[in-house]
Amino acid sequence: MRVDVHTHVWPDKIAEAVLQSMVDLFGYAAVGINTVDGIKAHMREAGVDKSIVLGVAMRADQVRRTNDWLISIQDEMLVPFGAIHPGFEDKAGEVRRLRENGIKGIKLHPMMNSFNPDSPEMFPVYEEMGDSMVLEIHSGRFAHTPKGEPIFAAPERIANVARQFPRLRIVALHLGGFYMLDEAERYLLGKENVLIDTTWPPSLREVAAETLTRIIEKHGSHKVCFGTDFPLASMTADSEYLLSLPLSDGDKERILGENAREFIGL
Repeated sequence: MRVDVHTHVWPDKIAEAVLQSMVDLFGYAAVGINTVDGIKAHMREAGVDKSIVLGVAMRADQVRRTNDWLISIQDEMLVPFGAIHPGFEDKAGEVRRLRENGIKGIKLHPMMNSFNPDSPEMFPVYEEMGDSMVLEIHSGRFAHTPKGEPIFAAPERIANVARQFPRLRIVALHLGGFYMLDEAERYLLGKENVLIDTTWPPSLREVAAETLTRIIEKHGSHKVCFGTDFPLASMTADSEYLLSLPLSDGDKERILGENAREFIGL
């Protein structure tokens, strides 16, 4: 089974506007259309069986309707993870509602929502998730983060969450530290309850093969999952790059899908 653990899609009526804002913000060209039909076409072309669709709510008042839509698109190909905003009042209740509606995990984006993930205000989310749901969390900064700006998703903060909630199943996105690989290696690599994904838009090839292989070997190939950040990176191109690495065929298959299947319960 091939699984992409890091994708984004939106309802058809807002998808084009959201995609343009993403392109403007990050400066990456889109590789596909960020709709349900668009991602499924991209998956079929790339040979990907399932995609984890990560919800992001920019405001607290968007949480419930964002999650209602994510709940509605669950099927054999798409596995949505719910959105939680730090300003949402009943965070634990929303986690319960998502679980009761078949949602297997939560996405947190400290950089987009400007909050510290190791702040006590987020503890009700982690306590409610327990070990029955998976937390996918942005780790690291952005390429365009100005020097001196707060890095809410610093790897050290993700490590604090992992330490305080050892039962919580965590996927630290972007190799554990987007543009912060040294910090990821210092604080996250090797932690037992933390997986990392391979998301590095616009292309995983921006990470040298030697560096990527070393990260995988240090963290353990059984704790690395394939991810792209579709529609900002290609499932075909990034999976082909992973297949070119000097790893065993078994390691490659685990990274490209088996680890996610077991960890998330697909």
